Amino acid sequence: MTTVSNPVAIAVTSLDAHVATYGACGVWAMFSGGDDSLTASLIAAQSSAFRGCVHIDTGIGIPETQDFVRETCRQQGWLLRVYRASDQQQRYEDLAVQYGFPGPAQHFRMYSRLKERALRQFIREHKTLRRDRLVLATGARSTESVRRMGSVQPVRRDGAKVWANPIHNWTKIACLDYIASRGVPRNPVVELLHMSGECLCGCYAKPNELAEIALWYPTVGAHIRAIEQRVSAAGKPCVWGKRPPGQRASRRRVSELCVGCEAE
Repeated sequence: MTTVSNPVAIAVTSLDAHVATYGACGVWAMFSGGDDSLTASLIAAQSSAFRGCVHIDTGIGIPETQDFVRETCRQQGWLLRVYRASDQQQRYEDLAVQYGFPGPAQHFRMYSRLKERALRQFIREHKTLRRDRLVLATGARSTESVRRMGSVQPVRRDGAKVWANPIHNWTKIACLDYIASRGVPRNPVVELLHMSGECLCGCYAKPNELAEIALWYPTVGAHIRAIEQRVSAAGKPCVWGKRPPGQRASRRRVSELCVGCEAE
């Protein structure tokens, strides 16, 4: 029996095994535009069951990241499906006006409204039979978060969704080395801000993060400042990225799509 030691081959083999184990009808890469999701997408594309990439437009992100996702998929010849929170009648600024800018305690609400509902639409469109399963390959890594260390498993089923994390035990350096070895450009947003910028809900924003965003992407910064004025007029907590007084982090688990958001 031959032992497979190549980490890329191991990751691809694991995805194929998940398809067989769960009787899935395909592998889709959840491509946010960050380094980790790019790595996972490059790996997922080597699976015989690969169908394409999924990108969720939260409505509060940096447009250049979605441009990067589209261009990468075009260059790689990957099918891309983009799902928008606004198509589910969910707009970030409306949520902020209603509840105030979110802190950690409202992270689950933001995930549910801005990502999960759009993801459900994707599942409805691609699940043809009642017992169909779809393998969703993410870039979630165990070493990405101190608080959640060890919580990222190779695979986790959630109804029709089979969350597969082919690089769960990879390091950041391993991801960057693999991207470089494939000759694929990285997202310029990541190189400037050290995050994908596909979701700027602000639940776990770092100090001065908005100032840094505004420095490189002034249109996005101005948009968030305009939302702050609306939220202030509504009498709600109105500073983006600042935890509302007395609010603690939620212990409620969100999906692998937000593991990086909760890193501390």
